[in-house]
Amino acid sequence: MNAKRITLILIPLNIMLAFFVYKSVSSEIEFNKQAKERIAENVQKLKDLRTLQIAYKKENSFYADNFNSLLNFLENDSITIIKSEGENDTLINGEEISDAQALEMGLISRDTFFVPAKESVFDENYIKNRNTKYPLDIHSLSTIPHTNKSYNIDANVIEQGKVIVQVFEISARNSDVFTGLDAENKKYDLNNLLKVGSMSKASLNGNWGE
Repeated sequence: MNAKRITLILIPLNIMLAFFVYKSVSSEIEFNKQAKERIAENVQKLKDLRTLQIAYKKENSFYADNFNSLLNFLENDSITIIKSEGENDTLINGEEISDAQALEMGLISRDTFFVPAKESVFDENYIKNRNTKYPLDIHSLSTIPHTNKSYNIDANVIEQGKVIVQVFEISARNSDVFTGLDAENKKYDLNNLLKVGSMSKASLNGNWGE
């Protein structure tokens, strides 16, 4: 086989090889773009759920370990707001009196208000500072975007530094975050979790690098 014939054979093979390389690179770029979008969407929902858990704990002294309790709190419960007036700076015999004494003497006042949780937890200021690309829908808070699956949720108490602390964790596997995408053999471990909180230490942080 002479050089000319070999060249004629190699030209289309090289074109095909270049096409497949281009397609592979293009597919990788497109996946990374979509993956970044999916992660951002889930991160915003996990931030919303964290905010709700913090409000829940403030009212109940512990975190919710299931979505029924957490979402029922949002829909049907109230947030306690205490309005204070006056300052407790009175001294008797050189010692500052207690708040209870100051209240009894009428030096300070405390008024308690109850605001519906759905109005207080995600108030105007919170909504203004969210990622507006992903609208808040309280009816689908527990659902992983682009799936019909719920996030995993857990809460308990642990001992940390000889102190008993409340902890919670809400998470989704990457395999669920990337549902519908060609995520096999990409840079993400599909068994890893995208999560906020921790069941092994007292933390409110997410593992997305905040």
